[in-house]
Amino acid sequence: MTTLPRVDPEVAAKTFRIHLDQYWAARQLAEEGWEREELDPLHVVVTIPAVHESGRIDPYYVRLGAEYYDVYPPTVLFVQPVEGWPRARAGTGWWPRLDRPSWLGFHDNYRYADGSFNQLVCFSMTAEYYMTNHKPTPTQRWTQGRHTVAATLSRLREVLRPPYYKEPDYARNS
Repeated sequence: MTTLPRVDPEVAAKTFRIHLDQYWAARQLAEEGWEREELDPLHVVVTIPAVHESGRIDPYYVRLGAEYYDVYPPTVLFVQPVEGWPRARAGTGWWPRLDRPSWLGFHDNYRYADGSFNQLVCFSMTAEYYMTNHKPTPTQRWTQGRHTVAATLSRLREVLRPPYYKEPDYARNS
């Protein structure tokens, strides 16, 4: 895995919370079913409602991390809504099925530069994108001071709606 420089955790946590609060305040996310659960000063789980063309809603849970924020984007991991928020996997009801746009990839088990395998939500507004030796164009690259967690969440919101979002990868029991 390409190592990103960690930032001062107190500064990162404060900046991350300010940017999350700004994103929340600027939109009516709670009315759309968005929620957030603070895990610790550097991590939050955001509930993002995915919308079918029919209007049906499927909630997804994304853990965001500020370990490298805001020099780099937040870490992004789809998780399951059970104790400890374990990683979601393809073939389960907690992994979204998409007609994905050209600028995004969801990989359940992606090989990182260090030889390890992990989930990769692959677009330039996630820290993992930079950990896997992707090379964004200048217009795609995360720019500190210009981009915030809002860019990450807005792109996830976009792909979890028509025309991209289809359904959970496997039928849910609930």
